[in-house]
Amino acid sequence: MRIFSGLESSLEKYIEGFFKGKFSSDKPIHPTDIAKKLAKAMRDKRRISVSNVYVPNEYHVLLHPSDFLYIQPMILLLTKELGEFLVQNAEDRKYTLVSSPIINFSEQTELEPGDIFVESKFGFSEGGDIPLPLTLAQPENNLKHEETKAYEAFSDTAPLVKLKQIYFASLIVEEGADLGKEFPLSAIRSSIGRRDTCDIVLNDNSISRRHAQIEKNNDGFYISDLNSTNGTHVNGLLIDTYKLASGDVITLGNTVLIFKEL
Repeated sequence: MRIFSGLESSLEKYIEGFFKGKFSSDKPIHPTDIAKKLAKAMRDKRRISVSNVYVPNEYHVLLHPSDFLYIQPMILLLTKELGEFLVQNAEDRKYTLVSSPIINFSEQTELEPGDIFVESKFGFSEGGDIPLPLTLAQPENNLKHEETKAYEAFSDTAPLVKLKQIYFASLIVEEGADLGKEFPLSAIRSSIGRRDTCDIVLNDNSISRRHAQIEKNNDGFYISDLNSTNGTHVNGLLIDTYKLASGDVITLGNTVLIFKEL
């Protein structure tokens, strides 16, 4: 069964939907994290010509050696599916790819486990020519690209359009560095941790990069620990997986959250 079946137009929603249940969630790295980084690299390096918005077609994903070892057996499938994801994402955003995406993976010992670094660039098109955005109106006299009329880099653009999601519950920070913040929870699984690719990012050095996750099933919301260093506690008890009820107190490191059903 293909990972990327039933595409949806909301980026965050269909990234989670594509990979949900396909790969183990207790690993320091998950394909959804890679997909989010690729989407960001595509968006950040988009370029506009007279009538099109171009995006890079070559992507190099750098991982810590332990993470690379984990995904190595699935690289062929993962590369294919991530390529299809980028094509669909480009179509949804009205971007132009000059050729099919090329995605490569390699190890980078300087990275920490769980970290992902993506390099992207405009490579050669399928016809062997240099992509259009690199040949349009080359600046003269060392002028910046932004100063030309036919070529302009997106340095300040509107955020991506997302579908309106229905929220069923929320997490309210009662203690910790993020005191007062509220994180809405939809039917999509939400990862919690201090890594910037988590759905809920907490500024707490005492929690793990990917500490826990919350998922809505037919009978309610469940929280699961993701082999965190300091563990996940609900109402003072250390848990692996726990069905939440409104008012439950969740403790992750030095952060205390209240689960509230809407």
